[in-house]
Amino acid sequence: MRITIDAAGSDAAPWVAALRTQAHGEEIQVFESGKLAAVLGAQWLDFKLRGTDVFHASAVTPVAPLKVKLTATIENLSGWLMPGKHTKAAQYFAERILERAHGLIAVSESVRQDAIRLLGIDAGKITTIYPGVAGEYFDAKPTPRDRPYVLHAGFGGTSDTLLAAWRELKPELQREYDLLSTSDAPGAGPMAAAALFVYPSLYDGFALPIAQAMAAHVAVVASDVSSMPEVGRDAAVLVDPHDPAEIAAGITRLLESESERAKLARYGRARAEKYRWEKCAEDSLAFFRRVAGG
Repeated sequence: MRITIDAAGSDAAPWVAALRTQAHGEEIQVFESGKLAAVLGAQWLDFKLRGTDVFHASAVTPVAPLKVKLTATIENLSGWLMPGKHTKAAQYFAERILERAHGLIAVSESVRQDAIRLLGIDAGKITTIYPGVAGEYFDAKPTPRDRPYVLHAGFGGTSDTLLAAWRELKPELQREYDLLSTSDAPGAGPMAAAALFVYPSLYDGFALPIAQAMAAHVAVVASDVSSMPEVGRDAAVLVDPHDPAEIAAGITRLLESESERAKLARYGRARAEKYRWEKCAEDSLAFFRRVAGG
């Protein structure tokens, strides 16, 4: 079986590498549809895909093929769920690819249920397959730093809410711990060295930063919305991302209890095994086989 993946518009390299490692007779090809597909249309795409059994489109694939089984990944539905986020590109992707696909991958059960509810896609056509976490997080060695710190990956309004929550902490906790962003301390080493990871996101199709923290053996405080409870499960303290007081209480609970942090870190590390690229590739290949045989 030949599987061709459109890599345009996304970083498909880790997935492709894992697919090729886990493949048993399947041929994994990478393709970029580009402007020619938009100009020359489905017949040109069919010609380029000759010999392909399943074509996995990206969010920017301009046209669906006519003669090849079509699949795609739904990474998030922020365009339908977040005010002001809906775009013509998102609508076009839904119309030209998602509605015509023979099978779809949702990056979380949260996204799958939203796609069924909001887009009217048949439930039997969508399979939940979690993305992978880079291996460096599972093997991370803490990067030394002078002072202990809490790490976060907030942005926009979530950063403002987190800063408000931080100001509500006891003064002694604020003096003992720094609050750092992953943009200032990027990578697996700083993640592994954090006393705690905080992720008060308002929406996430698959909460990758939470999965990275758990893989790096770090306890997590996360939002109680969209995919965050699903990804974190019993390995995270879940809070209302709109409520600074609740976020502050979650942070305080873990910073004041080393044993609780250690327990959640242990649970998280075990749960993170679900988010290895090898697991993602195995599930993806099974999905492609079903689509090709259907």
